[in-house]
Amino acid sequence: MLNVVMHKSQIGNSELISEVNSRLVLQAVRVMQPTFRAAVARRTGLKPATVTVIINDLLKQQMLQEVNGSAPASGFGRPPLMLEVNADVKRILAVDFEPDRLRVALTNLSLQELAYREQLIDRFAEPEEILRLMLKLCREVLGKTAREKLLGVGLSLPGMIDLERGVLISSTNMPNWRDVPIRDFLQQRLKIPVHVERSVRLAALYEDWISPHLDEQTTLIISLRTGVGFSLINRGQLYVGNCGFDGEVGHTVVDIDGRVCECGSRGCLETFVSATAICDRAKRELGSARGAALRRRIDAGEPLTPELVYKLAREADPLCIDIVRDIGRYLGIATSNLINLLAPTEVVICGAIDMADELILDAVREQVNRSALPRSREKTIIRLAREKEKLPLLGAGVLVAQQVFALPRLSHNSAAVS
Repeated sequence: MLNVVMHKSQIGNSELISEVNSRLVLQAVRVMQPTFRAAVARRTGLKPATVTVIINDLLKQQMLQEVNGSAPASGFGRPPLMLEVNADVKRILAVDFEPDRLRVALTNLSLQELAYREQLIDRFAEPEEILRLMLKLCREVLGKTAREKLLGVGLSLPGMIDLERGVLISSTNMPNWRDVPIRDFLQQRLKIPVHVERSVRLAALYEDWISPHLDEQTTLIISLRTGVGFSLINRGQLYVGNCGFDGEVGHTVVDIDGRVCECGSRGCLETFVSATAICDRAKRELGSARGAALRRRIDAGEPLTPELVYKLAREADPLCIDIVRDIGRYLGIATSNLINLLAPTEVVICGAIDMADELILDAVREQVNRSALPRSREKTIIRLAREKEKLPLLGAGVLVAQQVFALPRLSHNSAAVS
């Protein structure tokens, strides 16, 4: 949500009230589009005359546009005019940086992709090398887009970040990254405002953006990427922990005698389900008869990645099916613990699982049925995200789009009154 402070001296400020009402109308149209003026008035609770004034102003700004509705049932007369967001009025640059991959997209205001680049990276590389590559991909995607048409840049980051300074403080999966001023690096070179947030929170932000009903429930987003994280949305509000750090379910211990994790602890969830853990287990099986199919693909030139394991699982390879089911089983243990602790309405699973999504989902549900308390699990829906792997990228786009659509966060700050 856009962070705007309302001082006591601003209470009743007509400009602020107009801004709030304008955003209420714009958000209502976005959620219901295409829609009628009367429907907007009902949803916002504003008087029809007020809605008409606001809509006319938004049409003049080209933020909204009118489109023809369905023809009257009688067959006579002109189709009624409906409203929708003018998605082409602005462009958004979205960047998703995870330890082993960069994704960059140019979108319109409705987050439809107009250009896209993706590249694998080495998580042990020096920050300078990755930053140069990130800038290169951004410039390629932007092409000849006019700067005045750009609303901003949304940047999805792994690990621990300082939101106020736009600094990537550290990431367990990227040991060379310490206190890197990544926001300033991009902002100074692209000359566009850059907004940063943790990737798992942005995954939740996008789910909330496309699912307005989340404002009435508690939703957990569990993300399986290079590592594992989760976010909590409670009645439309994203939970943020102390010092801005939260969601590190991948570093909860599931086996006290397990393997040493990259965080320094032992037996963390990530030692069983992270990209590194999946590849390590597959490597150990390459010399066995069960690893024959995997070995043939690698000998043919395919890199050993979680995606290859997922692909072979979909092709019914017994070894890869076992690996994927174990991933689901351990994710199910973590999910059961979260359900027992938080009793959410819904658990949404996302991440690099496209090739084996249903296999993983089935294994998670089976484990939850065994491990979670009956009263909690019976009322919890467990499903896959609509955009599994690109959720944080699209969430980075939402982070920027909120500058137009989200209501200001209003607070009374007596210390700020002169």
